[in-house]
Amino acid sequence: MARLNLQDAAFLQVETAECPAHVAGLQIFKLPKNYKGNFFREMMMRIDQSVPPAPPFNMKLKSETLSLDVLPSWVEDKNFDLDYHVRYSALPAPGSMDQLMKLVERLHSRLLDRTRPLWECYYIEGLENNQVALYFKIHHACVDGVAAMSILDRVMSRTRASKKVTGIWQVATANGEPATPPKLMDRLTRTYSGLLGQARSVQQLSTTAVKSGLQAISGGTRKSPMPFTAPATPFNQTITRHRRFATHTIPLSRVKGIAKDLNVTINDVVLAICSGAIRRYLKDHGALPAKPVLAMCPVSVRPKGAEQRGNQISMIVTTLATNESDTIARLRCIHDSASEAKEKLGELAREASTNYALLMNGVILLSQALGLGNKVAPPANLVISNVPGPREKLYLMGAELVHNYPMSVLVHGQALNITVTSYADELDFGLLGAREALPDLNKLADYIGTACDELEIADEAHLSGQAETARQKLAERRTAKEAPTSKAKRPKKANGHAKLVEDLPPPAPGMREN
Repeated sequence: MARLNLQDAAFLQVETAECPAHVAGLQIFKLPKNYKGNFFREMMMRIDQSVPPAPPFNMKLKSETLSLDVLPSWVEDKNFDLDYHVRYSALPAPGSMDQLMKLVERLHSRLLDRTRPLWECYYIEGLENNQVALYFKIHHACVDGVAAMSILDRVMSRTRASKKVTGIWQVATANGEPATPPKLMDRLTRTYSGLLGQARSVQQLSTTAVKSGLQAISGGTRKSPMPFTAPATPFNQTITRHRRFATHTIPLSRVKGIAKDLNVTINDVVLAICSGAIRRYLKDHGALPAKPVLAMCPVSVRPKGAEQRGNQISMIVTTLATNESDTIARLRCIHDSASEAKEKLGELAREASTNYALLMNGVILLSQALGLGNKVAPPANLVISNVPGPREKLYLMGAELVHNYPMSVLVHGQALNITVTSYADELDFGLLGAREALPDLNKLADYIGTACDELEIADEAHLSGQAETARQKLAERRTAKEAPTSKAKRPKKANGHAKLVEDLPPPAPGMREN
């Protein structure tokens, strides 16, 4: 039996039927040329079933009531049922990307069953262009983004010829995750319990008190924005469990080129691309605030070579400078803000930086538990996460991994999440939105490409001093190599609806259907 650390337990505490706390990946594979047969069934036959499942895939929660006073524990599932966790689905061939998005939106909306190990894997056949897809979801209490990428990297092969297959559930992520230090755990548990006991009104969870506490942890005066100072946007409202998912892909070489020319980081450029897309989207809806939109960005504090189980992340809050109309000035502002936030975080001890993230998550936890998600200001308008992935092409039983789109978590008050993963020479953007808050999420995904184009034009103009010449060069580059388009663009008339070969499982025990 192993107890969860406080950060992992927080993801269980914050979970409700409207706010599932699992993360997922949507991998799209190109089948080998002239392949005939059922790819995933053949793959399952090649997996050595005598190899037992490894932690955390064989671990479930011990039957105990979750509370702030007692951290939950993992115990081995003695009745592990692989057939429950691995499922086969299909689209009406040739299934479109639009239909695939609708399917994973439904799958991502459903809670995992807490009486079993907290993961599910769906093999999806019938996709157009000789492709198949794999949707894998696992509770955030089990892994963070870095750990999930490590698992993916170890399951895939680096050569097309390799036919060796290992089940995801057979990859051990660790020998055991060290618990939160006892003194820190006791201190934070008392803090959370005290806050919960005192929170008798919205006023007692005032953002003034919260900001004071965070400022004490983060080291006083700072130029980068303080958490809980974000303006109101359509992204910040109460949500239901229904989701929208949209994707976009950009060549990593384009982002690297901009970063090199302007002497900023790749992550700065990714944030600027997201900022440009969000700015355009909000302007379209007449909802661009005068104050800049703020993003909360997870930062891994996992030591190099450390165990890959659980969560070892902290957070920074940075401006997206959406109030700045000049593209280069916006990027510079983001660079300055993110750099300072990372520098301040770097000055803290690893325990203190985790403490900082726990306090922000604790306020989210309390606001969710008290039903105040739309009344207490969120730490930021949205979460933007950039997770480094494999640098080489990967293969699964000869099928090439084409895209690896991430799907994350939404909570009340934050109806939009953008997670980006790098893979080979591409950046795959996964945009997850609350269905009612962002019904046209595909438009925001399209604007990711537009924002990248704008940055390249501004970059060329900055170097040459001639904006028109920059536009011409960009047009020539697009002619030579067509610009990527959003995978989420929905046709006016969909060719049927996504359907499953077998029915989806019932909702998790104790959770209601909406």
